[in-house]
Amino acid sequence: MKKILVMSDTHGNKTNIEKALVRFGDVDCIVHLGDYTKDVEYIKKLTNKKVYSVRGNCDVYSVAKHEIIFRAEGKKILAVHGHRQGVKTSLLRLGLYAQEKGADIALFGHTHVPAERLCEGVVLYNPGSLGEPRGKHPSVGVITIEGGTFKISSVML
Repeated sequence: MKKILVMSDTHGNKTNIEKALVRFGDVDCIVHLGDYTKDVEYIKKLTNKKVYSVRGNCDVYSVAKHEIIFRAEGKKILAVHGHRQGVKTSLLRLGLYAQEKGADIALFGHTHVPAERLCEGVVLYNPGSLGEPRGKHPSVGVITIEGGTFKISSVML
């Protein structure tokens, strides 16, 4: 079994980062979906977990990649911020792109709103924003993968 903590749009909110890391200390790895990749270094100081990260539209000087693909328990996971795929307008571009990449799950942020959709055979998931949520509480996602299946949970802090 593999548990993945997914966070996005932290925007320097160290208090909420700390709360999430304490609450989900049992995860195997962490994915940060951009907007304040500076926060990734802070996360790495607080945990010994593997941290994956991509840059967001606010990460102008970041050296992080715009996208990454990694595998967990046989599932192929694409991580992007989402601004390059126009996720504020439609999820179709992201769905088609993720399908082209052969992803099972595509993680994205940018909208600051939690979302989970099936598009073009790929599960698209946005954990919402940990730093600057829009209309809701700060939130993160937890993906549990076991026996070839996965479950995604959105959790308000």
